Amino acid sequence: MEAFKIGRIFGIDIRIHWSWLAIFFLLLWWLATGFYDDVSAYSHWSAAERWLASGITTVLFFVSILLHELSHSLVARRLGLPVHSITLFIFGGVSSLKEEPSSPGQEFKMAIVGPLMSFALGIIAAAIALAFWANGSDDTVPGAVAAYLAFINIAVGVFNMLPGYPLDGGRVLRASLWARTGSMLRATRWASRVGTIIAFGLMALGVISALAGNWLGGVWFIVIGWFLRNTSEQAYQQLLYRDTLQGAKVSDIVDRSLEGAPPDIPLSELVNDYILGRGQRCVPIVVETNLLGLITMGDLRRFPPDEWAATSAFRAMTPREQLYTIASEDELMSALELMAANDVNQLPVIDGFDFSGFVTRADVIRRIQVKAELAGLRE
Repeated sequence: MEAFKIGRIFGIDIRIHWSWLAIFFLLLWWLATGFYDDVSAYSHWSAAERWLASGITTVLFFVSILLHELSHSLVARRLGLPVHSITLFIFGGVSSLKEEPSSPGQEFKMAIVGPLMSFALGIIAAAIALAFWANGSDDTVPGAVAAYLAFINIAVGVFNMLPGYPLDGGRVLRASLWARTGSMLRATRWASRVGTIIAFGLMALGVISALAGNWLGGVWFIVIGWFLRNTSEQAYQQLLYRDTLQGAKVSDIVDRSLEGAPPDIPLSELVNDYILGRGQRCVPIVVETNLLGLITMGDLRRFPPDEWAATSAFRAMTPREQLYTIASEDELMSALELMAANDVNQLPVIDGFDFSGFVTRADVIRRIQVKAELAGLRE
């Protein structure tokens, strides 16, 4: 998730995704021109008061979201789980943990604290709003801001307690299923299915709302439902990959079949002998066992075919220093993450200075599929 760092709290990086800026200004605009402009109790406000109230409300709302996520992170760290960062984005926030919880108890504590924080903030804001109401000043900017924050924080708490993974309520459900079945993967699968059902429910509610005339609210429910469905499936797939590849090394599936070519070979000969002749889509350029670089289809496209006979592989290759590489004893999951993060389909396997072969995304996925099928047969 592309984001920029804005600060650090309790040793945790706070980052903002670009989509957060969009929702920040959208909420600010809607409050100023919609909500605070439409409520009759605030009809006597000037434009400056509406924008002031909207600005304060928007800032404090996102502070509330940050506190919600910070509560997750601090509890996780107290339980011994390293936390890298918190990122605010269009749908709220997410805490980046370096590892998954190791027990249902850890999962429950980490999940429940977020909604509890939102409920606590909502109750505090409601108490402040009631104090303004008792003094007859609930139609002032502070009273209005407190009332809105009370509503929105409680709404955030209720929404997050929906039992659909990866919402907090879904994580609470996963903790319960995990405790009963003893399998984190099985618990995640069922919690993700509930998350998918809730996601489709939100999208259906959005369609109904839009047809009833509430286009903005309807579209928002549809977008949230779509996002929840995707994240639910992705979260389960990621855990499935981790569980399936646990303990597996790159050496388990390294492909040693690709033959290397010398650096002085012309591209025309390399294409005929290695790409067309042997069916290789990439060709390592080697001297003995030392990898110098790699020739891919992208490298060939940089040279017109009529220049191939006069162009050496050494000149056309991507140098080793520019390649993402992995070692035989590295975790297979690390290789998959490296390929996904950098949008490449294969990694050269380098041990010291020796070229050992390739690990490909297709081979890793194939291993995951086979092991998942075998696991299904055992259940």
